[in-house]
Amino acid sequence: SVKGDPLIVAGLACTVGADFFLVVCSPRQQLWGMIFFLVAQTFYAIKLHLNQKNRTLLLIRIALIAVIEIVAVFILQTRLDALAVVSVCYYANLFMNIICAFFCWRESKLLPIGLVAFILCDTVIGLQVAAGGYLPIAEGSALHDFLFMDFNLSWFFYLPSQVMIALSTLRKEQ
Repeated sequence: SVKGDPLIVAGLACTVGADFFLVVCSPRQQLWGMIFFLVAQTFYAIKLHLNQKNRTLLLIRIALIAVIEIVAVFILQTRLDALAVVSVCYYANLFMNIICAFFCWRESKLLPIGLVAFILCDTVIGLQVAAGGYLPIAEGSALHDFLFMDFNLSWFFYLPSQVMIALSTLRKEQ
């Protein structure tokens, strides 16, 4: 028989919840979507840290989150809001999950690759959202044209990321 890892499955369920708020709801509920994405990355982090038992990576994660939040305060200043706070925390956790997943490369190759695809998707979406008010990305610039091209680059990365993360949970019982 085949069994999935309950923490990864919980993370995938939270991702479905995030997608509900970001794709299905009208108007989009960005803050709730990002909260669900943050919880998903937290489930992945718990799974990775339980497997590794590496205190150094856990301390680096905590320090990175603290530093990235401080940087967000300084960069965004009066534009700082709950969405930005949750989003940068989410992104820092996703980044650390990628690093931790690569430390487990022998156990699972699909999880780190899936997480890399996930961060590529979220980088595209994050820059698109940032162009709408957080960071000045000039219309007509190469970056703006790349981010808003006719091809849906975020879905190009998103769908494979979720499939690889889901498949990484499968293990055969002996």
